[in-house]
Amino acid sequence: MRRVQNIGIILMTIILMSSCDQNVIGVGHALKNLVTTPYKAIDNHLSNIAYEEVAKSSKEKKSLPTECWVERKSVLPEMQSLQDITDAVRGNVCSCVPWGTCTTDECPCSRMCPEGVDIFKRPGMQSTADFTTKENSLSFINGGGGGSIEATQGFCWGHASVTSKFNRLAFFDKDAKPKYDLFAASEEEQYKAMDYYKELVDDVIDNKPTKIPGIENLMQLSSIPGLEEYIADKVAHEWGKRAMSTSGLSIALKSGAMNRTDSLEFFEAVKNKIDQNQQPQIVFTKRGSAMYTHAVLVSHYIQNPDGSASLCIRDNNRSRRSLSDAKNCSDKMDINRDGSISYSAWGWGNLGGTEVAFNENPDALVQIENLKEHCDKEKGCN
Repeated sequence: MRRVQNIGIILMTIILMSSCDQNVIGVGHALKNLVTTPYKAIDNHLSNIAYEEVAKSSKEKKSLPTECWVERKSVLPEMQSLQDITDAVRGNVCSCVPWGTCTTDECPCSRMCPEGVDIFKRPGMQSTADFTTKENSLSFINGGGGGSIEATQGFCWGHASVTSKFNRLAFFDKDAKPKYDLFAASEEEQYKAMDYYKELVDDVIDNKPTKIPGIENLMQLSSIPGLEEYIADKVAHEWGKRAMSTSGLSIALKSGAMNRTDSLEFFEAVKNKIDQNQQPQIVFTKRGSAMYTHAVLVSHYIQNPDGSASLCIRDNNRSRRSLSDAKNCSDKMDINRDGSISYSAWGWGNLGGTEVAFNENPDALVQIENLKEHCDKEKGCN
């Protein structure tokens, strides 16, 4: 019976679509997801349980700092006092934090390559809001990028997913020399460089920690002609995998107001993810408008004077110039007096169903494992 309902949901979506590129890719992913639905449902359920165990274990441990400078083993004798070390050039101290600059002689592996959600921390990161910058964002908004797949309704879920993966998994190093030079005089090397960077993009999309040499940040990478369009197509396919699933389509049909219990549970789940060093993907439907959905990242949250919390939204429909506004919580979600949820961005107001994206925990679980393995290898902690 449930399988029949799933087919009905997908067919309803297909009927609502007209003929265009986004719809073709949507139907393709819908049919593929239909075949794998029973297996994915089990896999997602098990991943959620496993993720909760990892998060619980991390919470029970003392949280690791993002700034902790220690004396290097090679520090000069005349620089023994803490004040001298603080005033010295940083070549004489190292950061004993996740992904810090210390060696295993100076800092234990348990701090540099921690188990669990602390592996998402980056040196100097004080809050997940630190990711909400132009530099850490794609160069194009939802539906942009000039890819080969025409966007008629936008690829918001794919945009949020790809942005999240780059923020968690990509390690940009503008000073490192890449294997091939995008700006070489040789046209042949330029082609090789383009293929080389496309492979790096693929690795990030596949949840693999990836070094990206010769590039300063995500904004620069996604602004390069050829790569911008390639990443835009990746965004489209990530949208298809998520939005055109039974889980994605079911939230699109939840247009009724949420009750207070469910709203509080949703807010608590999001706040927990943020406290675990992640900007979670969330999906929601406009009140009274089935199929009118959107997916975004939650940048951070703020506590209001009355004790309530507001979720600060990093909306991929916003222009790249207004990203600093998101860091200041210009777009936010709140729980209304009646217990339902509202979103302050223009055109939304009161919401219907609102959920943490079903792919959030399964992706995070794989990312934690891969980041830990990558860090251990980098720091010699194997």
